[in-house]
Parts: sequence; structure tokens; C-alpha cells
Amino acid sequence: MSQVLSERVPTEILLVPRGEGGHFLLAALGWLGKRIAVTAQPGAANHVLCLPVLDFVRLGFPELNGRLDLLEPGDAENLRAGRAALLLDLSNEGPGLHAPTFEALHRNLAGLGIPRDRVILVTQNRLLRLDYERHYGEGLRFWTFDFFPLQVALWLDAEAGPRLFPQHPLDRTGYTPFARASGPARFLCQNAALRWHRVLLYRWFQLSGLDRDGLISFHGIGEDNPKAGGINVFHAPPEIEAAFGTLLADIGSWIPRRAQRIDADQRTDMVMTLDTQAYADCDLTVISETDFFELGVERITEKSLKAAATGLPFVMVGAPRAVERLSELGFQTFGGLIDHHYDLVADPAERLPLVFRSIERAWSACRDDRVRWQRMARDQAQANVAHARHGLLPQLDRVMVVPLIERLGRFMETGAIVH
Repeated sequence: MSQVLSERVPTEILLVPRGEGGHFLLAALGWLGKRIAVTAQPGAANHVLCLPVLDFVRLGFPELNGRLDLLEPGDAENLRAGRAALLLDLSNEGPGLHAPTFEALHRNLAGLGIPRDRVILVTQNRLLRLDYERHYGEGLRFWTFDFFPLQVALWLDAEAGPRLFPQHPLDRTGYTPFARASGPARFLCQNAALRWHRVLLYRWFQLSGLDRDGLISFHGIGEDNPKAGGINVFHAPPEIEAAFGTLLADIGSWIPRRAQRIDADQRTDMVMTLDTQAYADCDLTVISETDFFELGVERITEKSLKAAATGLPFVMVGAPRAVERLSELGFQTFGGLIDHHYDLVADPAERLPLVFRSIERAWSACRDDRVRWQRMARDQAQANVAHARHGLLPQLDRVMVVPLIERLGRFMETGAIVH
């Protein structure tokens, strides 16, 4: 995170929503009981105008002038005069830099005379500010906030959950890791939205024979996968074809046309679900994250938090520093059992073979001596389950929410917007 400010937070932080739906940050601060006031008419006080971005590309759409047409009369003048800040709420996503989108945003801001330094883009991606400033210099302010991970942390928390959600996912079945004492070892790997690293991972499982040992879901390219349209599996990007063409060979013969599920079909409710029975039946999990091949992205999503919360040792198929991020949030990462050297490798073409090697080594150790594997993992596993119930939410509050509130507080008192 950027610098944490020490100034006193004012009694009220005035947040002014414009537009309907997608006010993720505003909802999260309300859930947490932070000192905010939501109003449509802020008067003469400093205030923060909140625009729901919903998805990254909308900032470049000509319709609604890149979302800026959601502003009301007087908002632009307040921004020009320094009485307001404009917060673009993208706390539900974490994309990398897309130059055409930012250039469109710059044009739209200039058309209204809104200085770039009055605009805060809230995103999950911790690298976006660095890439932006390399391209454009000082301009927009970038803050980080992870809406869906925070939502899941609230859901997992032993105290906070009932105020928002009807059940604790880890309590309702009396969940404990390594509950299955007999039978062969198993690993778990769940894949839904179609992405290139998941296609390659699925095929690698097949070719290496590991598909016989795992509980593997892969929703494929059929109509029963609502997230199958993200990529065209028959036309790989040149860099992926060059590095992994062998794995992609003859893809039409093995890519599933119907979703291969190990859990109930929840339609679009993929965030607030957790198949505790599948985790209880397994000894290792391969976490298939959202990001892998997109450069300039550093984040984890709720997928990693849910898997870590179950306590199983894990290998991460995700963006660089994803394992380190889990450690920063207080989870054990099983360094004595799992080789996580892949975690700091920036080049995805180099990182994926290292991930495959880590899976092979971990699975060989687990399969060959399951009793020893569970004995070596149990303390960390139980610590992670306990952390999800009692420590994760306070940690997210300390490292993510409180710094953001303090920045908002500084703006309310002084009008200054800091990184």
C-alpha cells in the first residue's frame, strides 16, 4: 500500500453516488460501519463524487462520455474548484494498462475541464499506477481496494458474517481440512471462466496423467458455460502459440463442449459459494486464478482467499506475487511442502512451466506418502482455517480499508488527494 496518513479522520466523509449500480466501494464501507455519509446534495463541504465503472472498458465508451455524463450540473465546477474529488470505482476488477481507454478518459476529462489530479481510480491492480506514470507521468491518483476479497472475508469471518450473509461457509458442515482419513490421495482444481492458462492447465493434466488423480472442473466452451466467450480457443495469441503450441495441438478433439462440474451449478453466483465437501475430500489444491498472461497485473481475487481459507496446501496458477500477497494477508503458504519459486517470475511463458513443475513435485510427495504429507501440513492448515474465521477481516481492515479511509479523511479536511 501507499503511505498511511496519521491525521485524524473527520466525523463524516461525504460520498456522493452518481449513477445506478456498481457502487462497490461505497457498499463495502457501509458494511464495515465506517464513518461515511452518503448524500446526493453535499452542499459547500468537500465531497467525493463516486462513479460506478463496472468494467474497465466503459471508461472509453463514447456513450455517456466514458461514464462522465453521469455527473450532475455543478459537479464539474466543484471538481475544477477543488471542492470535490472524482472517484472512479473499479474495485471489482484489476486490469492492466490499456492505453486507448486512458486516452479516451483523458479526452473526456479535458472536455469538461476536470484536472486529472482531481480523479481517483480505485482498482485491485497494484501495478497500474506505475505503468500509468511511465506512459503519462503524474496525473490520475490510483488507490487499491479489493471488493470481492473483502466480501468473502466478511462471509468467512466468525463474527461479521451473520450480519450480512445467512451462513458461515466453513461452519455449516463442521468443516476441517484432511477430513478423509482413508483412500487414495486427491487434489482439487476448479476452473470456470474460460482463460488461456486454464485451457493449458487442463490439457497438461490430461497429458501428464494427473487428471486421473484429481477432482478437476473445467467448464469448457459450450453454451452451459456463461463465461465461455472470453477467448477463442482455436486462435491463440502468437506469444501463447509460440510457447505452448504443443499443448494446444488438435484442441478441437479434446476441449470440452459441456461443462465438467464437480459442484452444483450456481449460474452466475460464483463468488459466494464454497464446496467444502470437495476440499474436505482432498489433500492439495491447485488454485486457478483469474489472471496469468496479462502483463502489468498484481492482485489476487476471492478465488485465492476461499481456497486458502480451507487450509489445504496449494499451488497458485496466477499473477506474479500472488502467493506473497496471501502471505501478506496472514495466510500460511506451506513453503516446506510447496516450491513457490514461480511466484516472482514476471514472464508468464517462463512462469507456467515452473508452476507445472511445482504441481508435479507437490503431488508426487502427497501421493507417495499421504500420512506424512498431512502430518507436515496440518498445523499450517488449521492455522489458515482459524485465520479465515478470526484474522483475515481485521487484517484487510488494517492494510486496505483504514489507509483508504485516512486518505478520504485527508481530502475532507484539506482538499488534498494523495496516492
